[in-house]
Amino acid sequence: MSLFSFFKKKPEPEAVVVPADGVKAIAEGILFEGEDIFLKWGADIEAVKLYAKKGYRADRTIYEWGEKTILKGLTLPLRTVCWNHKQHGETKSFESIDFLAEGDAADEYFKATRKHLEGIFGEPKQHDDLQPGEVSLEWKIKAVKISLNFFNKERPKTYLEIGWWL
Repeated sequence: MSLFSFFKKKPEPEAVVVPADGVKAIAEGILFEGEDIFLKWGADIEAVKLYAKKGYRADRTIYEWGEKTILKGLTLPLRTVCWNHKQHGETKSFESIDFLAEGDAADEYFKATRKHLEGIFGEPKQHDDLQPGEVSLEWKIKAVKISLNFFNKERPKTYLEIGWWL
């Protein structure tokens, strides 16, 4: 502590304004509806500590948010994967959120999620260079990409990812 350190203004925590509409706010972050929790893209996940569970793998940290409602009623068990080689330093930056369903329920999750997203964002861009039975859909909203994929190799899988891509 230096002689004049008491004159320095203490940093104040940044005020977080929770948006009323998660669809309008998607370019800035994800709104967990009903809980009025807004996660801003690029936020330090460890600093906000809103995750339900954290797990480690050799090359990544997985943050499970639990079952959350986003984008006007889409309720899914969500998670964020922070790949160690993509993160800078000790900070785990919130850059995407995803959902994965495997097995018998995957097809129903895909159909319901697709219908919900098309109702909000309209027709997606569809990728045609896939294997038979696979579907890849994409919506772009400013610097955010929403991708919904259905794979059916050994067993059906639905994968939804909403991410901030700058």
